[in-house]
Amino acid sequence: MQKISDARNDHDEWWGSHFPYEGDLVGMSYLYYEKRFHKPKERVYEPKQCDSNNNINLVLWGDSYTQYMGDTCFCAATYQYGRRFFSNLTYRIDSTKRNILVIECTERLVRGYFSDTRMLNEVVKSDEQKSTYIAPIPHTTYVSFAMPNMASIFNEHINQNLEYNLFNYNFINPVRKMKAWMNYKIFNRASGDAVLAAAGDRLYLKSTLSSTSPEGYTTPLTNKEVNQLVQTLNTIHRHYKAAGFDEVYLSLIPNAVTIYQPQGYNGLIPCIQSHPDLQMKCIDIYTVFLQNPDGMYWRGDTHWSNEGASRWLQIVNAAITHP
Repeated sequence: MQKISDARNDHDEWWGSHFPYEGDLVGMSYLYYEKRFHKPKERVYEPKQCDSNNNINLVLWGDSYTQYMGDTCFCAATYQYGRRFFSNLTYRIDSTKRNILVIECTERLVRGYFSDTRMLNEVVKSDEQKSTYIAPIPHTTYVSFAMPNMASIFNEHINQNLEYNLFNYNFINPVRKMKAWMNYKIFNRASGDAVLAAAGDRLYLKSTLSSTSPEGYTTPLTNKEVNQLVQTLNTIHRHYKAAGFDEVYLSLIPNAVTIYQPQGYNGLIPCIQSHPDLQMKCIDIYTVFLQNPDGMYWRGDTHWSNEGASRWLQIVNAAITHP
């Protein structure tokens, strides 16, 4: 299923599936004709302002917000990156440099991802890797085999891949676009996994508006859960400090709806960042965006704009070069 999905992705033929360059929320809602929701294809970040003699080994564990940021974006001599949920990251500690780990995570994934310490198995030091050598089985008359873990056999995204390969084809798009046009023009709402903002000027990811999902920005948040999240983050912090990092930073990227439609917000990010027991240093973009939200996110995409990304990079580079 994964191989078929990869072969069909971003092809304009009838059997393919067009990648929504106009914005992922535009693609989810099929509002391609509504130009005001479109984003530019180019990712342009402001040039970094760095001292020429910085001596930093930067490791960034992030997600789709940071996957296109290369080593030219950061004030670091060496740069290592891993994207959460896509692949693990094997990092190297350089004893001749200041080793810094930045953990970036979009708000909607915080409550799920940091409910445990799975990161410790996903971001590992190069000398901690276990050997893949398998010893030969001694000669014997009978060899018994244990049943494998069924979850390890199937791709964890099999349901999404199956749905994608059954229903997501370019030749069906005209019907979906017509339905989306009717929903938008007649009922003033978006289709699919996108929701039209209260002001009608942008699109939001539906799960971030849920009042029951961990991804929702108004889903009730208890002190107990916040304390548990902070305890997990402290465990992660202690682990990577012991592994050789001089500094470990946490950067939580707010949902667009958290910034533009904050009524009823559960306060997840400020509750974590201001927690008295939190041991990690925080790279706070939430306060910055809240004070000056204009243009920080695309109108038809879940991600920040070029301007929002550039603002984050300025803060990160300032933090790692002037600790």
